Formats: sequence, C-alpha cells, structure tokens
Amino acid sequence: MKLKFDSKWLILFVVLVSVTTMTILMNKTKDSTVDTITSTIEIDNDDTTVDWDALPTKYIELNETLNITQSGIYHLSGIMNDGYIYINSDDTANIKIILDNASIKNATGPAIYCESAGILAIELIGENTIEDGSARTDSEDTSGAVFSESDLIISGDGKLKVIANYQDGIVSKDNLKIKNGILDVTSNDDGIRGTDSVYILGGDFTIESTGDSIKTTNETDPRKGFILIEDGNFSLKSNAKGIKATNKILIHAGHYLISTEDDAVHSNGYLMIADGVIDINSRDDAMHADKSLIINGGEINVASAYEGIEAQSISINGGSIKLATIDDGVNAGGGSDASSMNRPGANPFDGDEDCAITISDGDIYINSAGDGIDSNGWLYINGGSIVVDGPTNNGNGALDAGLGIIMKGGQVIAIGASGMAESLGENSSIMNASILLNATETANTEIEIRDLDNNILISHTSAKSFNHIAVGLKEFAIGNTYTLYLNGKKQLSFTLSGITTIVGEKSRFNRPQ
Repeated sequence: MKLKFDSKWLILFVVLVSVTTMTILMNKTKDSTVDTITSTIEIDNDDTTVDWDALPTKYIELNETLNITQSGIYHLSGIMNDGYIYINSDDTANIKIILDNASIKNATGPAIYCESAGILAIELIGENTIEDGSARTDSEDTSGAVFSESDLIISGDGKLKVIANYQDGIVSKDNLKIKNGILDVTSNDDGIRGTDSVYILGGDFTIESTGDSIKTTNETDPRKGFILIEDGNFSLKSNAKGIKATNKILIHAGHYLISTEDDAVHSNGYLMIADGVIDINSRDDAMHADKSLIINGGEINVASAYEGIEAQSISINGGSIKLATIDDGVNAGGGSDASSMNRPGANPFDGDEDCAITISDGDIYINSAGDGIDSNGWLYINGGSIVVDGPTNNGNGALDAGLGIIMKGGQVIAIGASGMAESLGENSSIMNASILLNATETANTEIEIRDLDNNILISHTSAKSFNHIAVGLKEFAIGNTYTLYLNGKKQLSFTLSGITTIVGEKSRFNRPQ
C-alpha cells in the first residue's frame, strides 16, 4: 500500500521553500536559479493502518532458528547463539517481532532475515543484541545483520545493539522507518540503510561504521531516495559519509554529533535544514548537495572540514552557523561533489549563472583558509550578520563571486589577505568600504569602525593575520566620515563617496573592485 506523505512537516517544508523562493526572487536583480524542493515524497510503510491488537500473539523463548510464515505478533526472549529469525510470508502479511531482552547471533548470515512480508515491525523492550557472522553461506545478497526485503519499522523504548561483522547493520530493501528506541550499531560497512527511504521520528543513535552511517540508495524514482529526520539524538562516526541520500535530505530537528572521513551530510539532489543542533568534524565537506541546499534555522557548528557548505545554489534564511575550513567556507559551484579537485583558488574569475548564494538572515561566522564565501555565480546578501576571517594567502579571498555581489541588507565584515580581495559590490544598495591596509595586522587584533560621534558601528577580533577589510553596514551613508580603530588606536578615516568606497591604493588589488 502506497501513501503520499502529507504530515505537518512536509506541509511546513513546502511552505518554507515557497516563501524562501518568493523572498529570493523579490530581492534579486538577477535570477540565481535557486532550485525548490516541491515534488512530493512517498512513504510506503505506514503501519498506523495496521490493527495490531487484532493479530494473535505468540510468546517464544529463543533456542534455535525460528521460521515465521504468517501474520501475527511474535514476542521473543532469551538467547540464540547459533541461528536466526527467518520471515517468509506472503506480501500482505503484517508481522511484528517484539525483542524482549533477546540476544540473537548467526555466524553464517543475518540474525534477522525477512525474505517476504507486507510490513515487518520490530518493537524493542529492554536490552537486545543482534550479531551476524563475517561471512555468508547463502546465495542471497543479505548484507545486513538485520536484513529485510520488505518495509521495516523499528519502535519501542528498549535498546538494540547491532554488531555487523559482514557488512551493514540494519537494512531494508524498501522503506525503513524508525519511531523510537536506542540503537547502537557497529558495522563493517553501512550502519543504517533503506533503499527507498529512511524516515526517523525520534530515538537515540550511536553508529560507528566503515561505510556510511545512514543512507538511501534509490536513484531512479524522484519520490524515493530520501532521508527525513524529524527528531532524535545522533552520534555518527564514519570512515565514509555520515548522512547520505540519493535524492533529498530533510532535517527538521534533533541533535547531531558527526565525525566523518568523507562528507558529513551529503545529498545527490537537495538538502534542507529547518532546525536542530549539528556539530561536525569532516575531512571533506561538512554539508553538500549537488543541487540546492537550504538552511532555515538551527545551529550548525563545523569544527573542521575541507569545505563547509557546498551546493550549486545555497539559501540561508536563519540560524546560527559557525564554520572552520581548510578550503572554502560556503561554496556555490556547479556539478557534483568534487570539492578537493583543482583547489585552492581554482578559476577565481569564472562566472556561472546557475550558481548562487543567497543570505537573507542568520548569524554566520566563517574561518577559512580558502575563500570565505565563494560563489561561481552571484552572491546576494539580503540580511543577517556575516563575519569572515578569511585566508592569509593571496591566492584566495574572504569574498569571491564570479558574477558579482549584491548586498541589500544585513551587515558584513570580511577580513583576509588583499591579493584576491573583493569588495561588497557596486550593484549593492548598502554602502560598503574596501579597505587596504599598509601593513599586515596580526591575529587577535581588535577591529572597530566608528562614526563621527565615536559610536562603534561594528567590531571584530581577528582570528588570523590580515591586510584587507570589506565592510558593509546599513548605518553607512554617502558623504559621512568613519574611522577605523585597531586595538583601540585610530588607524585611518575615510569618507564614503559612493556605493563602494576603496580605501588605499586601488592598483594593489589583484582583482576588480
């Protein structure tokens, strides 16, 4: 049975995307082609339609391999050291397995294997352990310690410890829904995998995996291949990617601690963050989407990553974002993930109309060794507070936009090396200054911009050395004079003469201002 997912979260998601798109279009002088995520997604494993109370319940003390062929509830307790649970019924059968302080170990295959059923539900009570063997003797491609060819639903207040010695921890070849529970998964490949979807409503997850932590794999159906997380607590440690979807990732809430060798959060299509607290350490991108990436709220803290936030088009409409990156902080580039290729400073003057970064709100701090904010197309700043501690090398800039920067709101202070420095744009409606200093200032320098009444309009203490400052403020006005103070001492004064005022010797800039 296939049901279109019309919960409050999808409705809220479509509304947020529609409002976001309308806001972007109203505030742009050029269309940056920010993709919207309006197509429906389908969840096929809606067990709320199943009358579980009407089904018979069998209480079983585990001892040897158990075969289940009929609808019903199977309440399992005890220890099975050499066997497994095998489900093979018709495709309309609804089967629930209650694991009640159960331990199941199979040296030659999955511990739970569903070959055929309508819906397989697993309810957790107490402490439960599942473990498979490091090899397979059957001819089936049963890669998971828990492996279901049918839709799989996990719920309950208990704990499930999964030790996957062969490959994956928990696998559904269709849809996988997790409502609650405590899941502790150690896997020799992927931790949790649903082919068509992974839908998580809550729970506590500790996943340590050689492969991806949580993933989907359907690449052919635009309604499938998604990960939808409404809430939960996640501790993910992966030698590959953390959360990976072939189509869409939608995160509405939750707490996430993600440590990965590859991307922490990766979508081959679209990614949206509505809320939640996400802490990331990644050796590649912190967040990547091949197409559109939208952040509407939440708290994103990237302690380390190669690049921070990367997609073809990026829209930031709220939240708190802190990024520390080896290369670019926020990067809008075309095509699929290739963040480590041709970097740093690749093609700094190229322009791509399909790429854009639009910032409408939020508190954003970026500490980058590469470009702070880098768009192959346009950079639109309509609101928010943006601080960039940019590169110390002259091959990158704190701000970099292939087609230009248009600032219509918010406030920006971006510091770094002057070699590739860029102003906040002559096409902006916010007055801005591009200040080239005569000497390179050291880290921990306090920067202040004051007006004639000595009011501090903006201040920032540098994390690294710098000799260029780009600053845009709504308080700026043409004809007014402002003063730059460094560590409390007057450095220089400048009078705004136009949309962009260049302070210092313009010929020393290596790129157009």
